[in-house]
Amino acid sequence: MSRVPPGRLVAPRPAGGRARSPRTTAFAPSLAWSLVLALAGCAPAVPTASAAADASTSPVPRTSDTATLAAPTPSARPTSSAGSTPAVPSSTPTGPDLLLLAFEGEAASLQLIRLSGTVIPVALPDPSAAAVVPIAGGRLVAVLRDGRAFVARRGPAGLASGTGWRALTLRGSVEMPPGSFVWSATASPDGSRVAAIARPGDAQSPSALVIIDPARGQREVHPLADETEGVPPAWVDGERLVIVQRDRFDRVFLAIVAVATGQVTDRLQLRALEFGTSGDGRTAAALGEGGVVVGPAASVLALRRLPESGPTLPAADRVSGGLSLSEDGRFVAIVVQDGDAGPSSLAIYQQVGGAWRIGPRIAQGAGLAGGWPTWLP
Repeated sequence: MSRVPPGRLVAPRPAGGRARSPRTTAFAPSLAWSLVLALAGCAPAVPTASAAADASTSPVPRTSDTATLAAPTPSARPTSSAGSTPAVPSSTPTGPDLLLLAFEGEAASLQLIRLSGTVIPVALPDPSAAAVVPIAGGRLVAVLRDGRAFVARRGPAGLASGTGWRALTLRGSVEMPPGSFVWSATASPDGSRVAAIARPGDAQSPSALVIIDPARGQREVHPLADETEGVPPAWVDGERLVIVQRDRFDRVFLAIVAVATGQVTDRLQLRALEFGTSGDGRTAAALGEGGVVVGPAASVLALRRLPESGPTLPAADRVSGGLSLSEDGRFVAIVVQDGDAGPSSLAIYQQVGGAWRIGPRIAQGAGLAGGWPTWLP
């Protein structure tokens, strides 16, 4: 795995600006902390969906309901870039579908992506959506920037057939910090809860961990003491999350946070701009000075070290959005752009026999940039 040259790494986040800290850090010279999406300071539009969802459904194992999607829209065929991970597969890999929430200015758009290279547009409840994640029962939850949430009961297939989104009625007495909005979210390993990060668009604090329980119709907001990056939180089990934060000296660290209270139970002094886990919580991926690395999540927590290897990105690729591991950790999807101002695309890699192989590379549509990829179960 080649090392990322200075200035090539972009902190992925859906905002047009980041408040620069006057404090210095050893990490900053080797990373470009510029932003690639412009969502800061946007007032969310009023959603058009009005029917409230039944919040009494008990969690069931997550399943995917994308096989019945009708009339897929042809897309750009998958491509690979020279100089990337060796051992290019001779045929399209077989694997799960994934969602990509990308942004054009202030408006979000959602796409279902198949490893064949097919891209299918999927309706959103509102263009101010900050995250869309799969939950139990093959459903999807969309979280808007203002903290409201919507559920698609039949997942992407239901949206394609016109069943639409339904508003979730969420109870909770604590509001998000003033001036903050939701940046990103992920679902728990069993698909019963959604964890989101809220913070202002031009500063990393005040920030909060937002826990949404769709079945109970509950939303809990836990203020976070340290500054928080806007990247998705990572579930390591049903009770703990990893959140990328900064201390008072502007140094990046990984906070182990209790889901029930929002309290930091441990701090890993690891310099990673993003940290994610697979759907089963066993595999971890991180974006650090050396690029994207992947390895057992338990080893990261026990040894307090990032993995040492991962897929090798082409020299021109600059990480400009999120990264996501599949349910079993065999696939990783990374939002990249060509150089500092080139077009964005979704690069997919597959681990085969201990080596990472190049998978499909899906070009984003004109005007779209950055975004959060999410694998379906």
